[in-house]
Amino acid sequence: LRLRRELLGLMRPSLPDLAGQARRHGWLGGLEDSPAAGLALVSGPDAAAFLHSQLTSDVRALGPGRGQLSARLNRKGQLLAWFSLHRLPERGQPFPSYLLVMPRAGVGDLLGDLAANLVSEDVLLEEVSDEFAGWALQVPVTADAAPRPCDLIGLGAPAGTDWDGLADLDLVVVPAPQGEAWVVRRALAGDPGWLVLFPGADRSTVLTATDAAAAESDLVRLADLAPGDRATLWRWLQAEAGWPVLGHDLPPATRVLPQTGLEEQVVSYAKGCYLGQEVVARLRTYGTVPEALRSVAWEGVEPEDLDELPPPGTPCTAPDGTKLGTWAGSFWAPTRQQAASLVFLGRDHRTPGTGLRVDGAAGPDGEELGGHVDLPALHRGGNRTELARQLHDRGLDAFAAGRDDEAVSLLEQALRLDPGHTDACEALGVILGRQQKFHEAIDIFRRLEELAPDEPMVHTNLSLFYMQIGEKDEAERQKALATMKKFGVGTDPAEAARLAAEDQRVRRDEAARKQAMFAEVLELDPDDPLALMGLGQALETLGDDRGAAEYLARALAGQPGNSPLYASYGRVLARLGRTVEAAAIYRDGIAVASRKGDLMPLREMEHRLRLLDPA
Repeated sequence: LRLRRELLGLMRPSLPDLAGQARRHGWLGGLEDSPAAGLALVSGPDAAAFLHSQLTSDVRALGPGRGQLSARLNRKGQLLAWFSLHRLPERGQPFPSYLLVMPRAGVGDLLGDLAANLVSEDVLLEEVSDEFAGWALQVPVTADAAPRPCDLIGLGAPAGTDWDGLADLDLVVVPAPQGEAWVVRRALAGDPGWLVLFPGADRSTVLTATDAAAAESDLVRLADLAPGDRATLWRWLQAEAGWPVLGHDLPPATRVLPQTGLEEQVVSYAKGCYLGQEVVARLRTYGTVPEALRSVAWEGVEPEDLDELPPPGTPCTAPDGTKLGTWAGSFWAPTRQQAASLVFLGRDHRTPGTGLRVDGAAGPDGEELGGHVDLPALHRGGNRTELARQLHDRGLDAFAAGRDDEAVSLLEQALRLDPGHTDACEALGVILGRQQKFHEAIDIFRRLEELAPDEPMVHTNLSLFYMQIGEKDEAERQKALATMKKFGVGTDPAEAARLAAEDQRVRRDEAARKQAMFAEVLELDPDDPLALMGLGQALETLGDDRGAAEYLARALAGQPGNSPLYASYGRVLARLGRTVEAAAIYRDGIAVASRKGDLMPLREMEHRLRLLDPA
């Protein structure tokens, strides 16, 4: 096998090709490979209470064997470190103990900072990186015959353990040929995977067994790469997943947490105070950050040009000298086959979809750079739902570019991964309907029905398509099936119809009540923005889109920073056929939501904007 690999090395693929292979089939590396994994153990009677007060996540909520992403901030709310935190399974210890997993270079500083904040707490902080051998395995959810730790080296499992059923960041201790293994379900670079740790084991024994088991697979083996290529490949995969690296993309203690794109992953809003919490809460409630992390995908930049792009920390400027933001790291995005950079962009330049022109001094050969802004993660494959969302977004981009067949294929893939992805279902129906490919649409949604037998949206689309080809009876049957599945009433269409009518009556009654209430408020103050919004949304529910549009427009004039209001107004305009106006409202709303970090209305408006077909 070693000779075979050496011979194949004469035709070694390029690093961009290996990155693509890693995304398609996965990768395997030892703990000492890039990134070198660092481990810390926190124990003692006061460990839970101490960590809960010092970190951003809800440490006390962790049950045995559970994990969460977390971060350490300073008093200014600036990011010092981020990592995964895992409560060890109960094994007779008198109090909870916790394992922290992060890049090894930062472990010492983090433990030193935590130790400096110990007063009288009975807590033991230890770096244990040298006490473990092990490896990391990352495999995309789409890979055929994806290996698991037990497949590679024959790990056992405690009674009742379901390898595939472990949640992200769970930790289990299982029997292994080396004694025992601590297995962590952890997505290190955007794809699901595992970190397998062997306490006190010999590194060479562990890796030899792993090499033999993985030799015939399509995994990219980091050990086969030169150290520089190993570090670059890891860097590309992690940056494409939107994970900033402290010490590379930004120095520690230089950016407040909301600037980094990590806030949603590492902060619990249900817990009490932690160091830096007041700054984060104030920014979230009363303002926005001057610069926030985004990805920018560049046009015409090849992998060999990446070293010519500005280093992290360099001001990013437009051709006229206007400052756009600050460069972080640049990378090759294998999922898109495109060069990209992480950039901290200013408020007026960070809306997803915005075109960006950058000063020629930044580009290869002194040429101006052109690209498009996106959210930090260009690849979201940590689970089937995330990957389905990514395929949905790529499908809509293809549709907007006129590549209809590619769009249909990508949306089908999304629905195979996540049959309950209603946005993808809606988008696929809209695209096929606009192409008037009704018979093809019926065939596709019939296949989806097998994958998602309980999803009402599949039958809603089938009803519309059967009506278009004149099959009225079948259209009515599909409509009844959609209603039954929505209300979970088995196969009784009469009961489904009754529940649907009752649901509609309740919603209309509530909307009528709100209409009367907000109308009374507006009699006293005709410009009350909350009453205008409430009356507009009530009229939308009642089916009066023209009336709703009037009040939502007035409400928006009084609340230009309310991103969900843009989504409501855009929906109403689209139903009225005013698609050019709807598109403009969605674009303005996307800019507002991006500045404020309102991701739910942002994603809804991006989805609906790309489905519009303005005249």
